[in-house]
Amino acid sequence: MKNVKLFLLISGFLLLVGVWLSLPDGKTRLIFCDVGQGDGVLLSQGTFQMLYDVGPDNGKMRKCLERYVPFWDRKIEIVILSHWDNDHVGGLEDIGKSYRMEKVFSGVKPEGEFEQKIYAEILRQKDVLRSDWFKFEVVWPERSNGVGQEEMDSNEMSLVGMLEVSGKKILLMGDTPAEVEQKLVWRKILRGKADVLKVGHHGSNTSTSEELLEEVRPKVGVIGVGRNSFGHPTKEVLDRLGKFGVEVKRTDEDGDVVMVL
Repeated sequence: MKNVKLFLLISGFLLLVGVWLSLPDGKTRLIFCDVGQGDGVLLSQGTFQMLYDVGPDNGKMRKCLERYVPFWDRKIEIVILSHWDNDHVGGLEDIGKSYRMEKVFSGVKPEGEFEQKIYAEILRQKDVLRSDWFKFEVVWPERSNGVGQEEMDSNEMSLVGMLEVSGKKILLMGDTPAEVEQKLVWRKILRGKADVLKVGHHGSNTSTSEELLEEVRPKVGVIGVGRNSFGHPTKEVLDRLGKFGVEVKRTDEDGDVVMVL
């Protein structure tokens, strides 16, 4: 009986220690999760969580949430999906088994297997999500269903957003190709520099043009990438980032890239 009581006492103590250690520390963190070949970004402060993409269907995004979200917090307040390619949204169902996703947004309507399962509010250029400590402004896709949009592929319609937190600007590019980047530059939509660039399309040479880098001049470029047969990130993109003095972080080499803002 004494052994049982001692075991229960120790178990209770360890539980209390675990709860205490999991309490939010008040810091704001931006985590580019290591989800393999894909993108998954977590913005976390206290009991508020926002996701930008959720990676492929391999369980890695859920594990990233388990590492950085208190175990008793089972709500994701905002989920933004850049587009509906599997390497950006495949983890939705797995995350949905453990977390309640309060609001889901995208730049285009759900496609494929998600068409009947997910309701996503549509965001367009100049739409803004904000609180008293962050702002997320959509810079692409354009607001109107202009001529040619219906002919764009999923990458071209990626939702691009400028996230502002603690005086820092983070440009999240989805899989947008250079043609879209150039439109954003030529039309003066980006309006200024970014401290961090989520490098477009995992470092594909079809994205991260010199025009974009010249315009936003990021200090850090983060590439969401894993083992792949596409050659991501390409030497051309790495060279361009180097030319502009951008510090490169890669999830395949660095694991989760964590920034305290």
